[in-house]
Amino acid sequence: MSNQLDQYNRQLFEQCPVGLVLCRTDGTLVQINPAYAAILGRTVPEVLNLNYWQMNPEKYVAKQTILEILEQTGRYRSYEQEYLHKDGHLVPVKISERIIEQDGERLIYSSVEDISDIKLSQKEYQHSEAILKQSEARYRSLVKTNTQIIWVSTPEGICFELKDWIAYTGQTLAEAENGGWIDAVHPDDRGYTGEAWGIAVANLSMYQIEYRIRGKDGNYRYFWVWGAPVIEEDGSVREWIGTCTDIHDRKLAEAENQRLKERYRSLVTASSQIVWGAAPEGLGISCDMLTWIAYTGQTEEEVDGWGWLNAVHPDDRSHSTEVWNAAVANQSLYQTEYRLLGKDGNYRYFSVCGAPVLKEDGSIREWIGTCTNIHDRKLAEAENQRLLDMLNHSSDAIIVRDITDRISYWNQGAESLYNLTREQVKDQCIYTFITKTFPKPKTEIIADLLQQGNWEGEVEHLTCNGKLLTVQSRWTLQRDFLGQPCAILEINTDITARKQAEVALRQLNQELEARVAERTAALQNTLAEAQGLNAILDNLADGLLVTDTAGEITHFNPAFLAMHGLPDTTLNGHYRELPISGLAALIDRTQSHPQEVFVAEVALAKERIGQAVATAIFKKTAANEPAACFGSALLIRDVTAEKEIDKMKTDFISTVSHELRTPLTSVLGFASIIKEKLETDVFPMIAVEDRKLQKTIKRVADNLNIIVSEAERLTSLINDVLDIAKMEAGKVEWQMQPLDPSELVDWATNSTWALFETNGLQLITEIEPGLPQIVGDRNRLLQVLINLISNAVKFTESGSVVCRVKQKNDGVCISVIDTGIGITFEDQPKVFEKFRQVGDTLTDKPKGTGLGLPICKQIIDHHGGRIWVESEAGKGSTFSFIIPTYKSDNKTSSKLNLDALVKQLKEHVITTNTILNENRKTILVVDDDANIRELLRQQLENEGYKVREAKDGVDAIHQIKIVRPDLILLDVMMPQINGFDVAAVLKNDPQTADIPIIILSIIENKERGYHIGIDRYLTKPINTEQLLNEIGSLLYQGTSSKKVLVVDKNASTLKTISDVLQTQGYNVIEASDPQECINKALSAKPDMIIIDSIFSQEAEMVKTLRFEKELENVFFIMLSDQ
Repeated sequence: MSNQLDQYNRQLFEQCPVGLVLCRTDGTLVQINPAYAAILGRTVPEVLNLNYWQMNPEKYVAKQTILEILEQTGRYRSYEQEYLHKDGHLVPVKISERIIEQDGERLIYSSVEDISDIKLSQKEYQHSEAILKQSEARYRSLVKTNTQIIWVSTPEGICFELKDWIAYTGQTLAEAENGGWIDAVHPDDRGYTGEAWGIAVANLSMYQIEYRIRGKDGNYRYFWVWGAPVIEEDGSVREWIGTCTDIHDRKLAEAENQRLKERYRSLVTASSQIVWGAAPEGLGISCDMLTWIAYTGQTEEEVDGWGWLNAVHPDDRSHSTEVWNAAVANQSLYQTEYRLLGKDGNYRYFSVCGAPVLKEDGSIREWIGTCTNIHDRKLAEAENQRLLDMLNHSSDAIIVRDITDRISYWNQGAESLYNLTREQVKDQCIYTFITKTFPKPKTEIIADLLQQGNWEGEVEHLTCNGKLLTVQSRWTLQRDFLGQPCAILEINTDITARKQAEVALRQLNQELEARVAERTAALQNTLAEAQGLNAILDNLADGLLVTDTAGEITHFNPAFLAMHGLPDTTLNGHYRELPISGLAALIDRTQSHPQEVFVAEVALAKERIGQAVATAIFKKTAANEPAACFGSALLIRDVTAEKEIDKMKTDFISTVSHELRTPLTSVLGFASIIKEKLETDVFPMIAVEDRKLQKTIKRVADNLNIIVSEAERLTSLINDVLDIAKMEAGKVEWQMQPLDPSELVDWATNSTWALFETNGLQLITEIEPGLPQIVGDRNRLLQVLINLISNAVKFTESGSVVCRVKQKNDGVCISVIDTGIGITFEDQPKVFEKFRQVGDTLTDKPKGTGLGLPICKQIIDHHGGRIWVESEAGKGSTFSFIIPTYKSDNKTSSKLNLDALVKQLKEHVITTNTILNENRKTILVVDDDANIRELLRQQLENEGYKVREAKDGVDAIHQIKIVRPDLILLDVMMPQINGFDVAAVLKNDPQTADIPIIILSIIENKERGYHIGIDRYLTKPINTEQLLNEIGSLLYQGTSSKKVLVVDKNASTLKTISDVLQTQGYNVIEASDPQECINKALSAKPDMIIIDSIFSQEAEMVKTLRFEKELENVFFIMLSDQ
């Protein structure tokens, strides 16, 4: 869980849009996120080589002052600074700093926000105000110098005082008189100007209008025209007097101001944040809240005043108002969080920050701020808390302690087990409350923990209240981001009762054997002992059922009834009459194999899960006679809680394994490239006469080999984890078919022959003649056999390994026998448990992942078989498994002439463009991970290909429409549009349908990919050699349409043909009946159909396909037993 939290916190740090910095007080950078590097226009590695105090172009004079305030208060107020960008320009930023303690060192944690857009908006707004002030000053100057045009007209509207008009327009008196002055008015303005003048004269009203007047320089300028009638005492009009005021500059300033406002509004609209403005007292200003309106769906009228509060969640309004009032009173930053109602009707969390804009006198002119969507972060925090709650409610005691053994986490399971509350033990040394007895010295355990990262074993705990416990203790070492040990996660499972039950059961068996062997005690003593035994069995927490050899129930305990929800009455009759699924089969196996112990899962009442252990019961009739079987005993334990915890662990590891595939691809790929470049380009150019240089070269090469080897080992581990997770989830596709067990063994021994040569061991095969066929998945059974042989070689230093095959009852038994170190009796039940390794894993380096044998058990269980181990420490081990025989009466088909089949394919499936044109060897790499794109670019360019990149599916489709590539490498998990949808778009477009597509993904969903029509499906980490081979094969074929449809009802034949054709580079589609053949042929449009002769006799099917569009030229091959 801690690893998952650390990973999640790392993702938050990396993906934060604000620059985050962790540095020492001398400016040495410890850690930064990509957003900080982007502000400087550099990569993260480039920035880490710089000094925090030297990011601006001049020496940071305020450094000492900031350090002093940080030392005194622990934080420094937000301030603005300019950073020097890589291309030379200055970037304004807003910085907040505080001191944190980490591993005993005081570090500076800073957030750096790029405020370039805000500064640009402020600058443009100030420029607009300056233009307005300049225009107003010019206007005042014009008025003072009497630059207005003053005119006078008769009561009828005939102008006669036109000196100023003539001086400005350049008209002559003759031109301006008798209404001629209107010729100097702009033609577009004359109509409404004359109309307004006529109305004013007729109504004796004020004459006010704007129009453009042509000056004597020929240019038109805007004028504000005002006129009023001069009234005589008798009420008649003596004359009209008016002025024309030049407002041209003001009109231009207003237009410029409007343009700047629209530009500012566009910047606000384009921002991903909500930008808002408010009056000093908090009243909303609708014109400054366009993005608020766009998000909330409120109207301008609803936003004005305090109406904007209606969009805030009712539960958040009181706190928000309180913080707002405090900010207004102190003229400080307004910072809070609240939920905001979107126009979709959903509330989302926002981080709100506002700042006052002050006037010259220090009062607040207005407020400007932003709302940043933090809803996803809030959900993630809630999910983290939910996971912590799950851990807290675990029945196991989960404890986290630091390196000095002081307790930092103590869950409810620990409180229940040790009867101590979290408050009692917090920050206290664990050994104050618990005395531990370890299986070996604690110093050795700590040394192994530091080296291997984990430890597991049984420990006795004596609590402070005198309670003695036995726990299965699992320790995991936690490291900080610098790789230093910082804590220990300890999970303790109480096995006291189990241990006591095991001891009691062993003692009970010994007593029973002794009493049965003696047979000298009196009947009354025997009955008394039986009653005592029944009392013990009746008080067991595990369910117990005993039957005789005839199958009649002879004994059961109350726990058995409770587990299966049976009524509290006496059980009578045969065990087959019990309404319990799987119980009868388990007891049957004890009678058919009386010397063995059988373990299986059974369903209990209320959807719980039980683990049943069944065995035959023996007793001696006389001291000198062998023991005889007199029935079967079945012991059932409720393991529901253990299963749930195990599933949580498997799901967690599977999820982490999926996420590791992408970074592991980069690590393995770039390491291989570095290795190849050093070996081919660098090392040959370095003089090797210098011994020290030779040693350094060898060490570098060895280190790179270790990186590649360990990355490949981690890949194998991830594949094992995902393999067992898929099996447990039931997502594995099983190809069940009749198989020859001798061929299976030959294939496995040939695959592992190199191991025997390397280790100097002898391989012996003992195969019983005349073995029947078995039914199974060939690849999965090979996986089991190869794993068992590899384990035998791994744990055998000298001697031999025997692979023995023989028939046993209704199955075939395959055994792998070695002469290695062996396994103790106590460890044998653990070998098939996930992540468990026998022996002392703290003193001996683990030789594997602990998943191989559990995977083998999953495979054998699915086949209805059984796998077990027989071993003795120091004398070797025998691993055996049984697979049921093939009982069908159908004869197997004769062997196919695969060479002739492949030859026919090559003759009839036409390959276009077999000679590659250099100009067509262009590959488009589509992946949202820049590191993966760079890795593939380098690998492909090394092979002579031209490479183009697309950062997501939308970009890929756009590029393909412009320039068609020869082949596409396509990721699946991408933003906006996933890889499957991209492939579907391309394959459904006739212009792009024939472009070969190879999918590279961390997820396995080949069936969906091939259904769409992609050509190859490879999983990350990328196998470079396989990828290059597939690319070469597809480019050589020229198109992606080399598809072969194979139709056969025999699954074995179908699988064999498919495997051979796929190795030849063909895209194989399978069908098992005529109707499926027709459906897949119509959808996939194959180039060839290989069909069983029995199906081929159905002429209607072939005729149907012959007359379908695009199937007229399909070539048919008929398979015959002859």
